Formats: sequence, structure tokens, C-alpha cells
Amino acid sequence: MQTKKIYRMYLFLCIAFLGIMLLQLVVRVKAIKDNYPLYTLIYVILMLFLIAILMIYRDQADKRRKLSFNIPLFTTWLLLCGYMLYSDIAVFKKYFLLSLILLVLFGGIYVIFQFYQRKERDRIFSVFIRSIELAFVFATIFCILFRPYTTGVRYSGLSANPNVYGMFLITVCVCFITRLDNYIATKTPIVKCIALYAGFGSAMFFLYMTGARTSFMAIAFISLFWFIFRLVFQRRKKEAFIKYFIIMIPVAVSSFFISYGLLATIPRLINKPVVFERDREFLADTNEHNACYASEKASSKALNEIEHDVKEAIENADKEPSLIRRIKMIFEEGESLDTILNGRLTIYKEFAKKINMQGNYKYGKKIDGVFVVNAHNNIIQVGYNYGIPAMVLYIIFNALSLIFSIMHYVLYHDRLRCAVFPMLITLGFLITSITECLLLPMQSLLAFSYYLSMGEIMNTQKK
Repeated sequence: MQTKKIYRMYLFLCIAFLGIMLLQLVVRVKAIKDNYPLYTLIYVILMLFLIAILMIYRDQADKRRKLSFNIPLFTTWLLLCGYMLYSDIAVFKKYFLLSLILLVLFGGIYVIFQFYQRKERDRIFSVFIRSIELAFVFATIFCILFRPYTTGVRYSGLSANPNVYGMFLITVCVCFITRLDNYIATKTPIVKCIALYAGFGSAMFFLYMTGARTSFMAIAFISLFWFIFRLVFQRRKKEAFIKYFIIMIPVAVSSFFISYGLLATIPRLINKPVVFERDREFLADTNEHNACYASEKASSKALNEIEHDVKEAIENADKEPSLIRRIKMIFEEGESLDTILNGRLTIYKEFAKKINMQGNYKYGKKIDGVFVVNAHNNIIQVGYNYGIPAMVLYIIFNALSLIFSIMHYVLYHDRLRCAVFPMLITLGFLITSITECLLLPMQSLLAFSYYLSMGEIMNTQKK
């Protein structure tokens, strides 16, 4: 492609990606249930805009190229979307059109990707990563200016829920690790990594403030997983590999505390806090205001334990940060697994009881008289909404996506800038979806990134 044409394509792609992320922000700070048709329409328009860009700028010389898909993964995808579509027709869903969005819009992107060379697709993912990093910069500036934190309360950032912001930070950290992986592979001078290290330190600070245990553990796991792989690849150049981390530690730590200082002072100096209509206070040891909306249905004993933890969290807020307290809770004696998971085991059992062959109308259900918005687990949610066959296909698809994303990184770790991105996104998505529901791509950047990454993994073109 001509240089000007390439840059125009990158600009339009960046606009499309930022538009999708902005919509996800609006969905999260407002109630999706009341405006789902409108949000879905806007999302479809943005996706069609993205598809149009990819169609216009595809390699015209290769427009007759024979399609070459990863047969096991692509077949499972078609079967999954096909059965979800059948379920949508058999039992109309409250959050409708997901099957068509996955089948037609993301499926369309997968087909169009076939007309791009692998290196061209790698550039597209580079633009996507840069768009996420740019969104993180905007989010950080906005938070430091207008979103102060409250002592003893988990920080929600540019969201109405600390867990949601934690999931956004998973994607951001994956982008930083992807770029660091490329810098190591290409022996980029360490001085050029300083901004990357600072961004990672800032992201870890905001994650620390959210107290999101699942997100913290997901980032810790994918970082360790990547480190082991990259260490194996660099086994003959370990000294050069370690140098990147020797410099990273002081820069990231400095960025962590600088971010803390800025967030602790600037919002109060400006004194113009922005409050979203769905903002609530999530106290240090709970997931909800006063009591976790999952745990309060488990039993009166569990509810009393949560209330006791809330009082203790407020009393000791200055002594122990929320994330440390929440992680320590996992290892404390006498804590039941249901309490540690904020009552999610109770939710899993109640949703599992209603799983059938055709699915259910609503995403949530009442448990002991209280409405729970979703199953807090993707597999159970798919089974609850779309039936047992869809759940089985979804499990197979997840397993295949992980296997082939690892194979993709092994094959292209030294040839593509974003080779590690699909593997890390898949890991982060699968880990997070154990305790959170991430089905709707118009709600979650992590889900959108996962579905988009499959477009690269499904491709089996060879030179």
C-alpha cells in the first residue's frame, strides 16, 4: 500500500476502536438494560464502520485468495454461533442479537482478515494496541483531574464498578506486555522502554486502588506465563533479557507512587468531581454497597461475616489497602470458599439449576428474593441463556482458542510485533470469565479484544 493510504487506514481504524471503547464506557456508567437496543444499534454501526475500513483498504492484489481457516476453531465458532442463533429464535432474549453480532460482524472480520498478509494484520493489531494505550492515557488524565478516591472505598476509576475498571486494566497491561515482548525480540534500546514502564506502573497503581482480586491474579498469571515463554526463547541471551527488567522495576515503582500522589492531591485541588449516575461505594472487603449482592443471599451467617468485614475495613482503612486485605482473605483460616468468592458459588448453583436445552429469556434471575444481574461465570451464563449444546461448544471453543493462541506465539514470537497479544488476551479473558460475565462485546473491552484476536488465530495462511 502507498504510505498515505496506510496512514489513512490507521487513522480510521483508531477512530473506530476509540469509538467502540467510548461506547463501552457509556454502557458501563449507564444502565444497559434500559438502553440496550440503542447501544446495540450504535455498536453495530461502529462495527460496520470498522468492517468497511478493512474492506476498502484490503490488499486488492489478493482479493481472489483462497480462504484458509483453522478448521477446528472456525467450525466450532460456526456451530456455537449457529446454536446461539437457534436459541435466540426459540427463546427471545432480553439482550438479543448477540448471536448475530458474533456470527455476522466478527465472522465478517475473520473473513476479511483472510485478504490481508500476516504482517498487515499485525499492523492492524498494533493500531488496536496503540488505541487502547491512548484510551488509558485519556482515562488516567480524567481520573487524576476529576475522579478522587475515598479512603476505605474501592476505586472505580473511569467506571461505576471497580471490578469493571480492573478488567479494563487487564487489557491495558496486555498491551504493555505485548510491546515489551516486541522490544525484547528486536533488541530495542532500553531507553525507549521508559514510557512503557511508566505506563505499566501507573496501570498497576490503579489496579491496586480498585482492589479487584480477579484482575490482579489474571495480570499476575499472564505476566508469569509470558515471562517463562520469553525466558525460554531468550535462553541464549539471558543477560540482555534481564536488563529490561532491572530498569523496569525502579521506573514502574516510581510511576506507581507518582500516580498515587497525583490522585491524592489534584482532584481535591480542582474540586470538580465527576459523579456517574450508577456510582456506588464498594467497600474494601465487599463487592457491593454495605454487603456483596452475591453473598447476602448465601446465608444469614455469611451476611453477618460480610457486615463485620465492612466495619473492620472502614476502621482499618488507613492501615491496610483494600487489595492486600482482599487477597489475604483468600488465605485466612475459617473463610468458606463461598465467602471468599463473595457468594458466587451460591449464584453458580442457582443458575445451573435452570440450564436447559434452549436457554432463558433473562440474563439474571432472582435468588432468595434478590435479583442477580448475571451468573458471574461465562460458561454458566452461556448455558443459562443459550442451552447445554451452546455451553459445550463454548467450552470447546475456549480450549481451542487457548491451544492455538499459544501455538501462534511459539511460531511467530520473533517475526510479528503482536504475536503474544492473542495468547495473553485469551488467558486474561478465560481467567476473568471464571468469576465475571464477559459475554457482551459492547460492554467489555476484554471480550471485544478476545473475539477480535480470534481473527488472527483462525487464519492458517502460509507463505
